Amino acid sequence: MTIAAKISAVEIDDMLRDRYDGSLFEARLINAPGTVYTPGGGVADSVWLSNEVALGLGGYKRAMIGYNSDDFGNYADGGVGLVQKVTVFSHDGSEDEITFSHVALVWSGGNVQTLPTPFEIPSSAANTDNPYLSVPVQTDGAGVGMTLDLAVINNGAQVTDYSLSVSAPGYGYEVGDEIRITNATLQALDPTVGAGDLVTSVGALTSQPSPTDSIFSIAKTANTVVLSGGNQTVFYWNFKQFGFYSEQA
Repeated sequence: MTIAAKISAVEIDDMLRDRYDGSLFEARLINAPGTVYTPGGGVADSVWLSNEVALGLGGYKRAMIGYNSDDFGNYADGGVGLVQKVTVFSHDGSEDEITFSHVALVWSGGNVQTLPTPFEIPSSAANTDNPYLSVPVQTDGAGVGMTLDLAVINNGAQVTDYSLSVSAPGYGYEVGDEIRITNATLQALDPTVGAGDLVTSVGALTSQPSPTDSIFSIAKTANTVVLSGGNQTVFYWNFKQFGFYSEQA
């Protein structure tokens, strides 16, 4: 006969938190029509991901989601769920089309966690009563997508007067990569900023429980999708860890 067992709510919750609290994923569009992703089916993750839409084509860029301690639900229906996440892919209105047949959720890597004190600053900057949020940056490395929150005291007289925190961790960064907020960006935030860029480097990266570029999940669209004319597509991600086990005895 079949004997079914349920794992306790506390155990399921602990397992889910241990693996996913603080984890980051990249949603990527894959163009591999006529194929079906089979977990453990013998096709390497790298082969699947080689079919990703070319970055920049029609404005295509990867979307990121992550889970934190506030994202875990209560034990219900035999499992513990994570809150729904959303990824949006938008066409930029150019003549290039974005064509895809699958969307993949992939373990991310090179996500910035901390930044040291800047080592180069502009000649002056007005104090900020509230931080400048989600400030874009440039890098000398391959990283993409990081933004910073910036606060200034003492009119930016010395490097320690600038407080930087990560608002979006991006992906593909390495420790030591130069991170630069250009003078043009700073003056757009505050016209009184003096000459010079604000420059720091990547201090530490977020630790992930799975290797970078390993597939978490792939979903196949009903038909091949073509984005053009500034249209967009939206994916909603729902994940639940169930606590059942059954075996034929």
